[in-house]
Amino acid sequence: MAPISFRRWQIVAISFVLLAFILLSIPIIFSQPIRHAYLQTIDRQIAKVVPPKFVFVGDSLTAHGNWGWMLARNPLSAANLAENGASINDVAVQVTRARAYHADFLLVMVGTNDLLTYHHTLEQIACNYGFLLERAPKEQRLIATLIPYTSFPEHTDTIRAANTEIRRLLERKGADIIDINTHLSTNGILDKDLTTDGVHFNQRAYQIWSNEILKRIK
Repeated sequence: MAPISFRRWQIVAISFVLLAFILLSIPIIFSQPIRHAYLQTIDRQIAKVVPPKFVFVGDSLTAHGNWGWMLARNPLSAANLAENGASINDVAVQVTRARAYHADFLLVMVGTNDLLTYHHTLEQIACNYGFLLERAPKEQRLIATLIPYTSFPEHTDTIRAANTEIRRLLERKGADIIDINTHLSTNGILDKDLTTDGVHFNQRAYQIWSNEILKRIK
């Protein structure tokens, strides 16, 4: 049997590489969560080389925002460290990591999961949020958004009470505070035309939120 030529080996090797690339790309192309995580990872690595103007921390409400484009028409202007399901303690870790990005602004929004998923008490929320603020880099201007209301009336009183505690801590810290609820909600209920599921925002809500951020950075 004649030996396989070097050229043929090259073709076989290239074919295997292309096949592997296709197999790895399929989940990224067809799965929105995987695609989002993949692109977010790339953005974070770029941000370490080209310092962004903004660094965002938070839960899924923040993670799903296209902040660089909305705030500066430049995807490299913002690093988004937010993660789905993050609690206040998780975001405190994100705040520590934010220092490495040398951004001008640190933007924080967290608390929804602590209330709705983990059912933390007001005392726990106040304690954990205070710990988060202690980790905020002094060289980054802090802009914090209060917890948004949901479309479910049973959450209204709990969110309102938590926001009272969070606002008190933020005022003591000297942070800029955004109460997005005045623009997205009516009588403590998130407007249904601004949400995808009663909790998470649609694109119109993100645009309103980004407009409020822009007012604080000008």
